[in-house]
Amino acid sequence: MHRRLVCFAVACLILGNAWIPLANAATGRQSEGSDASPVGQQVATFTLPNAYGKPVSLTDFEGKKCAAIVFLGTECPLAKLYGPRLNDLQEKFGDRGLQVIGINSNKQDSLTELAAYVHRHEIAFPMLKDKGNVVADAMKAERTPEVFLIDANRVVRYHGRIDDQYGVGYARDKKTRSDLAIAVEELLAGKSISQPKTEAVGCHIGRTKQVAEQGEITYAKHIAPIFNSRCVTCHREGEIAPFTLTSYDDTQGWEDTILEVIGNNRMPPWSANPAHGEFANDARLSEQEKELIEQWVDGGMPEGDPSDLPDPPVFTTGGRLTSLIKLSRCET
Repeated sequence: MHRRLVCFAVACLILGNAWIPLANAATGRQSEGSDASPVGQQVATFTLPNAYGKPVSLTDFEGKKCAAIVFLGTECPLAKLYGPRLNDLQEKFGDRGLQVIGINSNKQDSLTELAAYVHRHEIAFPMLKDKGNVVADAMKAERTPEVFLIDANRVVRYHGRIDDQYGVGYARDKKTRSDLAIAVEELLAGKSISQPKTEAVGCHIGRTKQVAEQGEITYAKHIAPIFNSRCVTCHREGEIAPFTLTSYDDTQGWEDTILEVIGNNRMPPWSANPAHGEFANDARLSEQEKELIEQWVDGGMPEGDPSDLPDPPVFTTGGRLTSLIKLSRCET
């Protein structure tokens, strides 16, 4: 991604064709463990294609004093909300030396979809495609959006969220702390970052994984019926959920997010208090359904025999849940 900048954001290195893991800026030793903070780590340059297929390298921005590299996705609700906000940061700090750079590592997002995201949200900074999530893996990036900010010596100085207004399952009326903007301001002023690490929240990056398909649980026979009855009401074209789940291809790249939201009972959305009895339209997944989805993901997400697919569900206009839940619930 780059070689010399005052604010570059990454957590892995690529020299020529060789990827080099993060090294401690002081000791030169590689960080160990996925929980190691990237703050204080040094990075080297890399080159990725932009939304139109043109290669872009961090060395292209050597004259800049600052760069914030942000992992984004085209369908993640928070990435949609923060794309325009990153434009504002670029405009505010661009003349002072900041360069915002977006990276999309999702296997489910094509270059065409990335270009559409750029046009739809009028993105004014470079958006790069990390095919095979090579950069995301080397940086240990997990979410969209997730920020890595580094200084002129290619040392990560801030890592985490953009600000605190939006999160998974909540939205404040306004932000109370502009974490990235504060970090950039402090870095440009030559100060220590007052809060160098925050929690990045959002969708999981949809990674390409080398997992052999195994087991008897398949999408066609076991998972499609669950999604049709529990999820597709909202997760279909024209409805309020951020991505569709009406086909096998739709599921690719969303498995980690799906496991997270069903594991903590955020999805399907259901706020009725069980103390008041049972409800005929209870949308919650059963423990058996959750276990089947987990086994399917752990088994490499096999598609199975298309002849096992159930008939697609038929919905009335608007679906049975859209009048019961708020947009923010379905989108997060």
